[in-house]
Amino acid sequence: MQTPVKIRRTTRRQRGSVIIIVIWTIAIASLLTASVQLLSYRQATFGSDAVERIQARWAARSGIENTIAVMADHTQRPYPEDSFAIFRDMEVVSFGQVGTATYDIQHFRDNRKWAGPMDEHARINVNHSQTSAASLMLLDDMTIDVADAISDWIDDNNQAGLFGVERDWYLSRESPYEPRNGAMRSVAELELVAGVWPEYLRGEDWNLNSRLDRNEDDDARTWPPDEPDNLLDAGWSQLLTVYSIDHGATSSGEPRLQLKRASPEELMERLGIDDLQALALIAFGRNPNNRTVDLVTTQLSRITANGQISGQPVNPFIRDLTYDQIRMVLEETLVAHPEEKQPGRMNINTVPEQFLRDLIADETLADEIIYLRNSRAEGIVSMLELQTIPGLNADLWIRLYDMFDSKSNVYSISSVGRSESTGAEVEIIVVVDRSTVPIRILEYREQ
Repeated sequence: MQTPVKIRRTTRRQRGSVIIIVIWTIAIASLLTASVQLLSYRQATFGSDAVERIQARWAARSGIENTIAVMADHTQRPYPEDSFAIFRDMEVVSFGQVGTATYDIQHFRDNRKWAGPMDEHARINVNHSQTSAASLMLLDDMTIDVADAISDWIDDNNQAGLFGVERDWYLSRESPYEPRNGAMRSVAELELVAGVWPEYLRGEDWNLNSRLDRNEDDDARTWPPDEPDNLLDAGWSQLLTVYSIDHGATSSGEPRLQLKRASPEELMERLGIDDLQALALIAFGRNPNNRTVDLVTTQLSRITANGQISGQPVNPFIRDLTYDQIRMVLEETLVAHPEEKQPGRMNINTVPEQFLRDLIADETLADEIIYLRNSRAEGIVSMLELQTIPGLNADLWIRLYDMFDSKSNVYSISSVGRSESTGAEVEIIVVVDRSTVPIRILEYREQ
């Protein structure tokens, strides 16, 4: 009689175990299902974000390509009588829409927000031979020892200046390195120079993109520390560059001619001169110590066969160059080889007004130049126009010519693509040299 009872109890225990197993199975299945759903949702979200960023990236890329197309067009078909034509055309393509994304290109200069790329010729090139320690001392918080250290970093010797440092100092650091002893390749390289701190070089523009980002105008909420005043204090970087290139794009759109290699026919056609003048210019180009700017104060009749300048006329039948011919010589020819890129001068039309005043150090002359560039929509189209300023002698004009030009070759483009649906942003920063065609990209960054 006891055996059936035991069987029933065993059956009840088995049924209870099955229920527990079923419950655990359902729970585990529910967890797995929830996990799969969560994973799928996250993958879908990530996929959507990736698509939006791709759209933003290609919108930013579109802005870059449109701007480069404008630069190429102005290099091949320039407007020689309008220095601001290229800036106006680049402003037209500085914003646009690509599918469901938009882009905008802008920069901050001279306490203003400008549409279009940043003109690198609005800054002083630290690699230029005319950039002295005295010029660097015009920067806020610059000291003579730092200015000398920058000069020592660039020069090709290991002899330190009076207040500078050279190779031995850098090799004595905890993490030793050597100075370049050559031209700097980026603005950020300045931070390797003794005494140059990022706070001085970058200011509020921590990513060196020349535009006022949200994190650079929000007080101390995010890095870097800044003043929420809708202004960009970019420190030294707003006035320094290493990218500008001299003697690039011409007024004709043709490649620049090297005097000693050009034929008389080429010079006659390009410059509007006669055969004797062309032969004199070719002889002038044979002397590597000559510069085309010397022709402003040199009579062609005094040029010898080897390019020397004689005290007496060598060929009195050669006519002197006219104003228009001198302008064409300056804008179309070169003594050195055109492919030997030299650090660029500042564009007298775009350099900040206060910095222009500081560099010239003559208030009356600075006022005349600023009036000349602002009073006309086309700006200053040739440095020869400065000769119309009262009291400006030839020596002072040549000093200004060594510092300034009326054209620009290199621009920094900060293009931000933005998705309209999610607001995802991608910024592309490129430094572009339009001095030759095809146009060259000197630096490329994405962030």
